[in-house]
Amino acid sequence: MSNFSNKTIAREFSFKLVYKVLCSNENLLDLVLTKNPKAEYERFIEEFIKSCVEPDEEHPNNQLPSGSQNFALSLSGGVFTSKSTLESEISKHLHKRKIHQLEKIDYALLMLGAYEILYVKATPKPVVIDEMVNLAKKYGTADSYSFINGTLDSIGK
Repeated sequence: MSNFSNKTIAREFSFKLVYKVLCSNENLLDLVLTKNPKAEYERFIEEFIKSCVEPDEEHPNNQLPSGSQNFALSLSGGVFTSKSTLESEISKHLHKRKIHQLEKIDYALLMLGAYEILYVKATPKPVVIDEMVNLAKKYGTADSYSFINGTLDSIGK
């Protein structure tokens, strides 16, 4: 499997984790930020990984290679630690919308995409935008992909 597809898999996993944590209560965000209590954090991550990547009847092709897992956890961890900064930056590009009025999937995709554009310089901005647009097409509403594309493009300039 190529490095490109491994990163694609990692981004999808990271999106799911960001969505789950940021769209849940503050206790879950606090748990992943502090990793305390450690046993509870490790159990949450282990169960989340298992639920997302172990093949089952509905998802026979689920996978997350170990290198991809590290990249995915690094991306999502960066989103969690940079949450306030990312929300502030995204808000500058929303035009007439408030960040907390966004569809939750769009919110999670913008947070992940903005983090990678602003902080992961190794990935070209068009690649990040394309990956987030593809996830928006898969998980978002009919209008999500164009909204994600325009907003992330604006952030990347």
